[in-house]
Amino acid sequence: MKKILLALELLLILSCSTENTSILDIDTKVSNNMEKSEQIVDDVPNLGNRSKQAILAYFDALITNKQIIVGQHCGDGPDATASYYEDYVDRLADETGRTVGIIGADFGFFPSTDYPVDTLIEHWKSGGLVTVSWHADNPFLDGYDVYCNTVENKEKIHLKTLLRGANKTNKAWINYRTELDNMAGALQQLRDAGVTVIWRPFHEMNGDFFWWGINAYNNQQTNSGDFKALWIDLYNTLTYEYGLDNLIWTYSVIPKTSWNAGVTEFYPGSDYVDLVGMDYYGQNPDFPDYEKLKTLGKTIVMSECGPSENSYGNWDTMHLAHALKGKAAYFLQWHSWDGAKVALKDNHNTIEMMNSPAVITKEEITVPKDF
Repeated sequence: MKKILLALELLLILSCSTENTSILDIDTKVSNNMEKSEQIVDDVPNLGNRSKQAILAYFDALITNKQIIVGQHCGDGPDATASYYEDYVDRLADETGRTVGIIGADFGFFPSTDYPVDTLIEHWKSGGLVTVSWHADNPFLDGYDVYCNTVENKEKIHLKTLLRGANKTNKAWINYRTELDNMAGALQQLRDAGVTVIWRPFHEMNGDFFWWGINAYNNQQTNSGDFKALWIDLYNTLTYEYGLDNLIWTYSVIPKTSWNAGVTEFYPGSDYVDLVGMDYYGQNPDFPDYEKLKTLGKTIVMSECGPSENSYGNWDTMHLAHALKGKAAYFLQWHSWDGAKVALKDNHNTIEMMNSPAVITKEEITVPKDF
């Protein structure tokens, strides 16, 4: 069977190779694939099903085994995912002979309700895992914009007015709950299709970028209690009102620096979180605040990562995998944009990384394909 699979891989690589691909490049890809196939036979922990509990146990096993799932984020905004999948996932597979294990999508960022449900289901059905972020619109200001300096605008932001029991005639409440309802409907479609979603709302709350962020610098914020109430309210709303028991809740922060809040300051409690994640961009791969995140007692992931500006296109993905294995269950690299080479395919050593025994691609996730 292994020989058959390798033959199929060879045919796939040959058929997907561009006119400019040399025979040497093809030989290198096939050799890497054969080497990986020989090395990973019995080493990958088994994921017998993709329920929430099974995935979390699988993640823990990968960390113990010092292996890590590779992931690629696929675009800002709900209607960008399909095209970004082609650009960043399919093309990477053409180049490396392997498909990322996890894809990321966003159910916010732009005012579209064309949620990428079909793309997520397709990746899931083919054996992969999916994660969804929610860059929700700022309900306190006119127009659609997730960005907001929360220190400068702290007098305009009142998180408790968004809770279920708050004044339902309040404009901000209506704005927020309307978008929540639309987003929840898409998550229900994924649930009904059997998809377990690694769910990442209200990320990077210990910075000042988004409307749910800090209201003072230097770890002097006074709104962590309001944030925790908002998180718990969203958890209860999606779990009990919308019946979304397919969500793996991910608390995702940025590194602690001199100006922002600590990585545990906004943690809403273990009953409402399944994973804790770091969002990191830098000149070289790293995992700041890892020891601090470990104190929360949850499985750890690199929920978002990529090179900083002075390393665009020069980020060593093999170095990244080695820096994170044994600490994080997966990493999700962000996509590129104009003038910024951030995506996996736009950086260094992707063929080596995707074919490393330490890196789990979609092909190594042992899951049932039908449900």
